[in-house]
Amino acid sequence: MLMNRKLSIGAYQFFSIIFLFEMGSATLVGLASGAMQDAWISVLIALVTGCLLFCVYIKLFDLYPELPFTRYIESILGKFAGKLLAMVYILYFIYIGARVLRDFEELLVITLYNASSLFSIGILFMFLCMYAVFKGFEVFGRVCEFLFFVIIFIIVSIIGFEVIAGLIKSDNLRPVLETGWKTVIKEAYPLTVTFPFGEMIVFTMILPYLKKPDYAWKVGIPGLMFAGLLLTVVTMLNICILGANTVVRATYPILTAISYINIADFIQRLDSVVVIVIVVGGFIKITVFFFCAIIGAADLFKVKQSDTLTYPIAVIIVICSVWMAPDYLEHYKEGFDIVPYYLHIPLQIVIPTVLLVIAVIQKKAKTKTKENAE
Repeated sequence: MLMNRKLSIGAYQFFSIIFLFEMGSATLVGLASGAMQDAWISVLIALVTGCLLFCVYIKLFDLYPELPFTRYIESILGKFAGKLLAMVYILYFIYIGARVLRDFEELLVITLYNASSLFSIGILFMFLCMYAVFKGFEVFGRVCEFLFFVIIFIIVSIIGFEVIAGLIKSDNLRPVLETGWKTVIKEAYPLTVTFPFGEMIVFTMILPYLKKPDYAWKVGIPGLMFAGLLLTVVTMLNICILGANTVVRATYPILTAISYINIADFIQRLDSVVVIVIVVGGFIKITVFFFCAIIGAADLFKVKQSDTLTYPIAVIIVICSVWMAPDYLEHYKEGFDIVPYYLHIPLQIVIPTVLLVIAVIQKKAKTKTKENAE
């Protein structure tokens, strides 16, 4: 089986997975770009809210430390409603995994493989994800540990090159709050909260497999904060190098900014290297959604050998990624105008919060009943 109760995820593995997951596709787009030069403030606000949201997920885990999210939904809502909602979340994980896959299919077609089809790239990508699934989550975690240090080294090097090349112009960050707090708040809620921070809902499927339950608080929150702060830095650098107007117009602001690096006509054209780094983050993110969809489906349908679900779910993700939108612009529009409001807000924020309230009330009622019985 892919995962069982004996499986244990260590602290560094958990931290690395969270970091790479959060960086994933979030580095591709200009987060909160509608706030112009104040986008970085929106990202910080969204990070704080995202951490509070993750606390809701962890608190649910504290109440049901042995169970994945799709299982304890049944304990809270009852068998019928619980199974129905669990199925909704499994489909949600599959759909968001497909959306992330589409992000990277488009990236590779636009930047490196212009003659390739989305479908062929999607198949190759999913083969890598399937390989990770068959190797198991512990192996996947160890790979993430290694990749974490490699990617941190590359990020620090890129930032250093940008400084040496004299590309960073702090004047582009001013005036601060030119349009007031309204625009900043509007960009933070709900778009930047739900993407990427609210996507941590998928980790409710992984928390029961931590080596120590308290890693959820001691490692999970710092991991999310570290990734969020780095995303804030990336947002600031994009604005400093390109200016807010260019960030809004650019398809991939980070690649445009990095393409400006030219040190003595020797260190240049690093955008291709960064594409590979970003694709690695995408692989991690897709694999996490893929893993958790399989875990949830295996648990819901009582499939003893969950590996048998790998192929059908992989096929669904690839097909969905290609068919969900006719072109990149439509995919982008759906991701920012429709998905946050109709999927992310209910499934990331509203339902988990309601479940926590119900679970706490149920626990207090059981405790009171037990005390009265004694």
